[in-house]
Amino acid sequence: MQEIFYEESANLHNEKPAKTRYTIFTVVGVICIISAVFSIIMIWAAFITPMSEEQLAALTVRDFLLSILPLIILFILMLAGAIFLFKKRHSVYLSYDYTFISGELRVSKVIHNRKRKLLYRLSDERLIKIGRVGSESYKKLKASPDNKEDILTPNEEAAEGKEFFYIQATTNVGKKILVFECRMEMIAMILRYINKNILESEFRQQTYQNKNSAQNYGNKWAKADKTISPQSNNQASNEIGKCPNCGGKMKENGQDFICPYCGTRTERR
Repeated sequence: MQEIFYEESANLHNEKPAKTRYTIFTVVGVICIISAVFSIIMIWAAFITPMSEEQLAALTVRDFLLSILPLIILFILMLAGAIFLFKKRHSVYLSYDYTFISGELRVSKVIHNRKRKLLYRLSDERLIKIGRVGSESYKKLKASPDNKEDILTPNEEAAEGKEFFYIQATTNVGKKILVFECRMEMIAMILRYINKNILESEFRQQTYQNKNSAQNYGNKWAKADKTISPQSNNQASNEIGKCPNCGGKMKENGQDFICPYCGTRTERR
């Protein structure tokens, strides 16, 4: 089979607020580290400070521990704050890369546009179902205790030309519902390659809406209660026959026919 490579990214729509939060978390985290180091120095100084015999005789262990207790508490709080802030900053400046290479879907998390971390590497045998977020199939899968959802986009609204899709897959830790922000082309590419019908039933039944309705689809994925697919570029084309892959109505496209739902093409007979 011919090698296939498709890559797409889900980037923040507005990076400026994310950069600002990332910088604030970093600066405050550094301040916490400096404060923790200062606490350690002060505690060490309390142990090595010379005392007269009268002071040593009057000082009890309890009094000494009570005198350095605020410094110990400060050290613990500053250290915990630094760890939290340095971890949290990576969650406010994220993007995701989706790559499909000849039957294998790879998802990576990109931190601060610098560090890439591979999250999933799924062969086509692990893909169970594909559909749109907000559909009845999606809601049923999400309600099932056997499925855990993982949001693989930093945005609450899809970018222009993209939609929120889900892929139910078997991972190393069980079944998961993976939410993507991608174009229809990516879903069509996956379906064309794996050559098996894993589309949700609602996906096949949907018809193309007008351009304004498609643009109004940019609602929050978590609040979606219906799905709308983008309109075909050839609005004047006629629907002819059924798609052999997903069962949707084919549309005339120049010298051949194309399925607007999964991208399958057939030649004129």
